[in-house]
Amino acid sequence: MIRRGRPALWLLLIPLGIVWAACSQSAQETLKELQRQREGAVDVVLLSPGDGLHHGRDTFTVEFRSVSSGNLVDVGTVSASANMPMAGMPMMAGMIDVARTDVAGRYAATGNLAMVGTWRLTVQWEGSAGRGSVTFPASVQ
Repeated sequence: MIRRGRPALWLLLIPLGIVWAACSQSAQETLKELQRQREGAVDVVLLSPGDGLHHGRDTFTVEFRSVSSGNLVDVGTVSASANMPMAGMPMMAGMIDVARTDVAGRYAATGNLAMVGTWRLTVQWEGSAGRGSVTFPASVQ
């Protein structure tokens, strides 16, 4: 006995799967490396979906990679803050919200960088991979 409904379902699911895979891959490819700092056995990589960080509310990605293998490394709890050195009183962006993503070693960050210029972005972590901190000079456009 031949089932007539099943082939139609496959004809719908296959193109949807191809579109989903293409969208996932293109979203990943749009991240551009802005900065990379080494701390011990870990490279901390700052990535942005655009050409850089932008003033106002902005999102970016922080990855932690093994220096020896280049693979992503889960470093545990991650926090970040930003400030802009200024004569008299530094401009503070306060804490930047950092959250784990579904990929171990990759963290999504959101912050409010109120002015154009060079900010100091400090990323700290603590977990099974140890404790560490790096500071990036982050150019905000």
